[in-house]
This record gives sequence, C-alpha cells and structure tokens, in this order.
Amino acid sequence: MADILIIDDDPIICDVLVQMMEQLYHKSRFSLTGYQGLDLAKNNGFDIVFLDVNLPDANGLDLIKELKNTPSFPEVIIITGENNPHGAELAISSGAWNYLEKPFYRQEINLQVRRALQFRREKGRVSSSGGLKRNHIIGESEGIKLCLEQASVAAHSDVPVLLTGETGTGKELFAKTIHLNSDRCEKNFVIADCSAMNPAIADKMLYGSVDRLGDGRKVYRPGLLASADKGTLFLDDISRLSLTIQQALVLAIEQQAFVPVGGLHTETSDFRVVASTPGDSDRDLGCFQKDFLFGLKGIHIHLPSLGQRQEDIIAIAIYYMDRYCKKYGIEPKGISPECLNLISSYPWPGNVMELINAMGKAIASAKKEPTLYSVHLPSQIKAAAMENLAPREERMRMGMGEDVFKDGFIPLKAFARQWEQWYLEHLFAHVNKDVNKACEIAGISKSSLYARLKRYNIH
Repeated sequence: MADILIIDDDPIICDVLVQMMEQLYHKSRFSLTGYQGLDLAKNNGFDIVFLDVNLPDANGLDLIKELKNTPSFPEVIIITGENNPHGAELAISSGAWNYLEKPFYRQEINLQVRRALQFRREKGRVSSSGGLKRNHIIGESEGIKLCLEQASVAAHSDVPVLLTGETGTGKELFAKTIHLNSDRCEKNFVIADCSAMNPAIADKMLYGSVDRLGDGRKVYRPGLLASADKGTLFLDDISRLSLTIQQALVLAIEQQAFVPVGGLHTETSDFRVVASTPGDSDRDLGCFQKDFLFGLKGIHIHLPSLGQRQEDIIAIAIYYMDRYCKKYGIEPKGISPECLNLISSYPWPGNVMELINAMGKAIASAKKEPTLYSVHLPSQIKAAAMENLAPREERMRMGMGEDVFKDGFIPLKAFARQWEQWYLEHLFAHVNKDVNKACEIAGISKSSLYARLKRYNIH
C-alpha cells in the first residue's frame, strides 16, 4: 500500500483519482491549491504526487523540484488538460516521472502508479531470501536467487566455500555477505589478495613471522590467518598461489594451526575460509593442487555473468544510481528511456562491477540535472551499445528494399513502424509472452498492445 497526494483545483478530478487509488488499496489525500499541497508533502511521507499544471496559486511545473525535495522524495506525475508537447518535455526534464493529459484512462493511471512504485522499490530494494541480509546484492533472476540460497546455507556452517565466476560478478560481495550472515559477523573479515602476493613473502603474509630485534629479543608478527581468528578469511583469486603454497595451506586450513616463518612453536587460529577464482570448468581449475581444491569446494557457488541475468541489469543500474546520488549529496534522479535502452543493449563484459562504475561516472557527469540521459554514460559504453543496435538497422534496411531510401534515409513513419515491430518482438521474447508484464514495461494498455500485435502479425 502506497501513500498518494493529489494536487488539482478540480474537485471532481480529485474525487476520481481518490477512488482509483482506493481500488488499488492505496491511501490518498488531495489539495485544491499548489502551496497547500506542498505543505502536505513537507509534513507527510508520500510515494507519488499527481500534480496539475494550472493551479490557482502556482504553475505546477514550478513546484516539481520543491515537491521532490520533500522528505520522502516522491515521484511526481503531471496531469493537465492542455495538449502541450513543450510542457511535457519541460516536466520530464524537471524531474517528473511522467506527463498525462486529461481525460486519462483508468488503465493508464494504474500502469503509471505501478511503474512508479516499482521504481521506488528497486531504488531501495532489500533482501527477501529467507532472511538473508543481501549486503547490496541486487536482482531477482533465477541465477542470482540460486546463488543467494547457496550463500544462506554457507552462512550457517563453517564449511569452506569456493566462489567462481567471471571478473566483476561480485565474488567479494558474496564472500562478505556470507560473513555478515554468519555467527562470525562480529569478528574480522580479512581479505587476502592472492594475485598481489609476492611469492617470496607469501608465507609471511599468510602465517606471520617471528623476527629477531636488534637487542636479541624475538617478536611475533601475526599474519592474515591469525588476524582472521574467530572471523572469516577471504582468499581472493586463490588460483594465483603457487602449488607449493597451496599444499602447505591445506594443512593450515584442516588443522586451524600453522608455524610462523622463523618460529618454532605452532600458533592456532579459528578462521573460516571463503575463496574465489575466475572460471568454473575443470580446465579453469587445473591450476589447483588437487587436495587443496577438494578442501575448498565444501560449498561451491558459481556466480552468473551479467549477460546471463539480463533481467537484473536495470534494477542494478537504478539501485546504484540512487546510491551515488546519496554519496554525492544530490537529489534523486530519474532516468530516460533511451538511457535504459543503452544500458540494456550494452554487453557488460566487466559484469556488475563495470555497471556500478558506469553509473557512478554517469551521476558525476549529470551533476545536479534531475534526469539521467544516455549522454551522461561513459563514451565507450555508448559506442559499444550503438554497435549492438546497428545490425538491427541493417536488417530493417534489407527488409524494406533500397528503393525506399532517399539520400540514405527512409520516411519517418516507415522507420517508426519498423522499430516498433522490432521492439514488440524482442519485448515478447524477453517477458516470455507475458502480456501483463509486456504492458507494464511498454507503458501501454492491453487493448493498445493487442492492436499493435495484430498490426505486425505477432502471435
């Protein structure tokens, strides 16, 4: 259930919207003037504000920024009786969620409310997987749900865990999540970056050392295993360790004991091991000492690439967009459809980490602008995404015939029809022919969708 505010000087419109919201089980209040509505927003937590443009005491477009600055940062949906394309553009660029003309249809209102609320949920999504604290792991794809279930099992045991997956899939994040959900969460989470370990001093880094001081006294300098006592030791990129070091580490893990370099006495440490390595196949794991690999794979979690969890890309982008806004101390931003399209079209070879970094750069580029556009994305992402889109244009060109082109261009209506058909075909493939979900994503009613499907003979 959401809290809705309606600001409109027409009591009939207010009454109609209140009834619509009640049928959707949302609570709503209304105001007949702009500044009274603004006061309500400042003193109450609203999720969505329906805002008329022509108010007796204000222009609704001038109130958008102030409304979005109220404590709950509501999504603003402009409603107006005027057909004004410039007004629509100004509303969206000022940070409004959408711009609707009167008379509006119930389905259209319901759809916009659902999409705005989904956007808000994705910005602040928390875990619902068996009580597991997700620690910023975003997504609801089947692949990531399976990994979260495995992480939940791992968190309630002390069995060693091996995390595999491409670079940037979030192996360190999963390791930290397992630690935070375990009984060891109050103790240290120690990261050992095996790729950065100098083989000559790797033993000292892991087991510590006993060094002789100038006056002849000996001092024990603890290593990473000792620092992880009662906590978790994360061995990142563990395949980079030499087979000799792996063989020695097998005993240390099994016995929870080791002898520091230069020492004579055994030290003990109750540490739990979580390790990571790129790849997953037998060929990828061939660099492991066999006993060491078997010891690590008590629980094996393979993280899917971002390309294998396509449906999570937008949710991740929106979540980190909001986090970076908070980090930089700027107002929450909207995001344009073309920006979402480019984000969805880019292959993300660097996986989640690349997406997170891209959103950080985009927010920094946009600064205080209320909406994120494709121009704010890093240039290499825009270029690569457009290359992915280019073959579609070529397919369109070949299907239409060269005689349709004039000076390299086709008529605008023909171009729009071709793109609309391509969009619908791929949308239906994406949602597995789920009509309700297709309507929600496309932002159109069922009747409108069916009409388009019939037009393009899409079954």
